[in-house]
Amino acid sequence: MSQLTHYQEITIIPDPDIAPYFIWSKLFTQLHISLAEVKNKHGIESIGVSFPDYHYDDKGKSSKLGLKLRVFALSQKDLETLSLNSWLSRLTDYVHIKSISEVGDKAKSHLVVSRYRPKNPLKQAEEFAKHKDISLENALVHCAAHKQDNKPYPHINLKSETNQQPYKLAIFQEVTASACKGTFNVYGMNNKIGQVTVPHW
Repeated sequence: MSQLTHYQEITIIPDPDIAPYFIWSKLFTQLHISLAEVKNKHGIESIGVSFPDYHYDDKGKSSKLGLKLRVFALSQKDLETLSLNSWLSRLTDYVHIKSISEVGDKAKSHLVVSRYRPKNPLKQAEEFAKHKDISLENALVHCAAHKQDNKPYPHINLKSETNQQPYKLAIFQEVTASACKGTFNVYGMNNKIGQVTVPHW
C-alpha cells in the first residue's frame, strides 16, 4: 500500500453561473503556490493529488477532471503545514473542504497522476530533420501532418506567477497495479517519467 496515510478532499460546489474550470483555475493557482511554499520553507515534497472523477477519452469529447480533488500526504502534520483551509479561504463560496482524514483501508488501487507536456513542435521537427537528413522546412510540414502531439487530456488554465503568461496544465491520470513511493512536483503530480502513486478509491 501507499505510504500516503492522510488526505483532504475538496469538492467544487456546482454553480449554474460559473464554469467549474474557472474555479479549478483559482483553486489550483492557490494549491500550486502553497505546494511551492511548503517545499521551499519546510522541504516537504511528498504531497500528491488525484482527481477521483477524472475521465479521459482520446477524442476529447468526454474528457473531464470532475469536481473533486484529493490531496495526500505522509502525515496529518504535513497537511496541517500545507494549511489548505487558509490558502483557499477566498474560495469558500465555491468549494467545500473536508477535514483531514486517514486513508486507512479506503484505497482499492493506486493512481499515477502526471503533468502532460506536448513536445515543442520546432524541436520535434529539428530532431526529425536530423534523423531523416532533410530540410527543417520539410520536417516541419511532415511533423505538422503526421506527428502532432496534442492529446485532449483534461487541463486547467493557469497563469505564470513569474511572467504572468497563461499556460495549460494538462493532466494525465491512470490506475496502476502497485504503489510507488517518491516525491511530487509543486503541482502535486509526477513529472513526465515519474511513476509515484497516490491511493485511489
